[in-house]
Amino acid sequence: MAKHEVPKEATTWAGKMKEFGGGNFTFLSGDGEVIICIVVDLPVLMKGMYKGKENDRIGCPIVTDEGFQLLICGKRLARKISKHESEFLTNALMIIRHGTEGDVNATYEVKTIVEPETFTRLNVIKKSDFEPDMIADAIKEAQAVLIS
Repeated sequence: MAKHEVPKEATTWAGKMKEFGGGNFTFLSGDGEVIICIVVDLPVLMKGMYKGKENDRIGCPIVTDEGFQLLICGKRLARKISKHESEFLTNALMIIRHGTEGDVNATYEVKTIVEPETFTRLNVIKKSDFEPDMIADAIKEAQAVLIS
């Protein structure tokens, strides 16, 4: 690479967040937020603190257009995702949050994206941006945030 060339990763928000740390995990926290993804590994049980109380969180390894991320969610959403397990190897998912930030009664929709282009595109990203050992690093980063 020539001196004046900037690595492609450093020219994107997602690339900069990976560089800064904390870019390996995400939450759905606002009303109407959507994640389109493929599930790439098994879920991980994590412990967190919310309003001074310990609670269980689930880390869901996914790949989005931004690359690998650990989606941090509650058991309700993780169970909804698990209902689509038979489709993980053939379809992408769309996950939508309904409920304002901090709303413990928020609901989630999980829809299968049946058109193959999205699944194919995300699998190309998976092949270039995901290694199973990345999950441990994402868990470590997310756990530091969850317990603070």
